[in-house]
Amino acid sequence: MVLRVLRITKDTAFKLRPEPLRLLASQEQRAVMAGTSYEIVSYAYADINGSFNGHIKFSLKNQSLNGFNTWFVPSSHAQVEFDGVVVYPQEDQETLPVLWINQDTTLKRRPLDSGGLTAEELAPIKRGTSLKLHSYAFADAQGDFNSHIKFAIYNQDDFINGFSTWFVYDRHAFVEFDGDVVYPPEDPKILVLRVLETTVVKRRPVPASTLPPSDVADISKGTLLKLDSYAYADAQGSFNDHIKLAIKYVNDNINGYNTWYIYDRYARVEQNDVVVYPSPKPKPPKPPTPPSPPAYLGRAFKLPGNTSTFYTDQPIIPGGSFLWGEATKNATRIPQTEDIVRNILALARQLQRARNQIDRPFTINSWYRPPAANAAVGGASRSQHLYGRAADVRVSGMSGRQVANAVMLWWDGGVGVYSNIPGIVHLDVGPKRTWGF
Repeated sequence: MVLRVLRITKDTAFKLRPEPLRLLASQEQRAVMAGTSYEIVSYAYADINGSFNGHIKFSLKNQSLNGFNTWFVPSSHAQVEFDGVVVYPQEDQETLPVLWINQDTTLKRRPLDSGGLTAEELAPIKRGTSLKLHSYAFADAQGDFNSHIKFAIYNQDDFINGFSTWFVYDRHAFVEFDGDVVYPPEDPKILVLRVLETTVVKRRPVPASTLPPSDVADISKGTLLKLDSYAYADAQGSFNDHIKLAIKYVNDNINGYNTWYIYDRYARVEQNDVVVYPSPKPKPPKPPTPPSPPAYLGRAFKLPGNTSTFYTDQPIIPGGSFLWGEATKNATRIPQTEDIVRNILALARQLQRARNQIDRPFTINSWYRPPAANAAVGGASRSQHLYGRAADVRVSGMSGRQVANAVMLWWDGGVGVYSNIPGIVHLDVGPKRTWGF
């Protein structure tokens, strides 16, 4: 017989309905202390209609409180254990998507034009605000949400006007998962600025020595920035050999600003890996030369146990589809040990087999996560990402469950489907196991 236990991790309250405490009568709530545990018959964090507004629903075993045995508790205040092993939240359930507000806008309790809602159903929100989410959706069985994102806030302390669930126009916000945008889908022709040399960006297109320190920021070779737009001139003329760039996503802003200038000899604008500015200068034809090693333009870095230099645009395995920049988050997460490097190589080989089988491009949302990065996204304390053995993957045109089903029979490791991000599948080369099905 499995011992099922609900353990309270933070002072909180049980509720008969998954609503803010202020909306509940006194008999519909019961205070509980951190460290308390209860034997339960069952639990759930969602049903066919979606999540429980950021709560766990549970049924007590052999006891009742206030005459009831079924209650709700905020999911950030408790965990569920089976025979001493935490089963909720698990690795797939702990890694949290984040909603970013990309411009000043209004949140709504229903996906309608603001003019059709009462003041109590609206809440202004500032550009740059971020919220950890329990879940999000862009449609349900009845269709889409009128170009809105429906989201449920994870932490009760972040609830807005006491509510977890809101709607926001999808052109005013985006959902991020471990630093990558997962919704709305990115335009495949998005403009990208690639920095070719370590330099500075500036608030005005003049020599850096003439600007105050607040108007100048360092930027490293290999940095990639997704752009809303760029320009090299306006009605008054050119920008003094600079590119003017407008950064698309608010979380990529530099020193809080999205508009900067950079010398055009230190950077270029690309679209679908093709340079669109500055225009490549034609070169005279050269006689054939023997093949030479590939020249990588990405950020250079070192790996433990290796003396050679690696680059973010260099394949992990020769001829492979997965790059070191994907495994290291563009060289911002350098493996700490040789074992982690070996794990990344092993996972790259497995992922290449999966990609070859499915024959579609894979997008890596999260691979190696050092402890600080893992904690920042709410990763499980024993996550395979900590050791370079796990990747969260998206495949264009396929759900996470479809990808998992395609590789399930031969994948020698963990395969997990995310309950809160249906487009992503977790694949790892740790112990063989599955979850989320």
